[in-house]
Amino acid sequence: MFRHAIRSDAVDIEAPIERAWEVLTDFERYGEWNPFTTRVDANLEIGASVSLHVVYGPFRLRPTARIEIIEPPTLLVWGVTMGASWLLTARREQRLESLDESRCRYRTTDSLNGVLTPVIVLLYGRAIRRGFNAMAVALKARASGY
Repeated sequence: MFRHAIRSDAVDIEAPIERAWEVLTDFERYGEWNPFTTRVDANLEIGASVSLHVVYGPFRLRPTARIEIIEPPTLLVWGVTMGASWLLTARREQRLESLDESRCRYRTTDSLNGVLTPVIVLLYGRAIRRGFNAMAVALKARASGY
């Protein structure tokens, strides 16, 4: 089985973890601040379908995932299976870590598994990482700006 993880840089946010969580989980407002995932149609509940509008450089994709884990205010995970699970699964973890009462750290990881993993990494890996980093910086600006 082919496996690969694409990670963002860790970004320190000058806001309490609860504020960053509020921004991260306010799907209706993603279009106001998020340059990577410009729209999310979902309810914040385990098993909910997540319709994503994602910008990978020149590519525009609309994958549908399912919310797997919600642990406020530290962890949000959704996953997607493209075709059969042996072809490709992706599991995106978005983590917040409290640094103190007024600061937190954000990072995200997309864990890819399946025979299509090398192809996806080759075609989209750099764009995904750039998108993750752009989102992290935008989350920082949005959460810190309130």
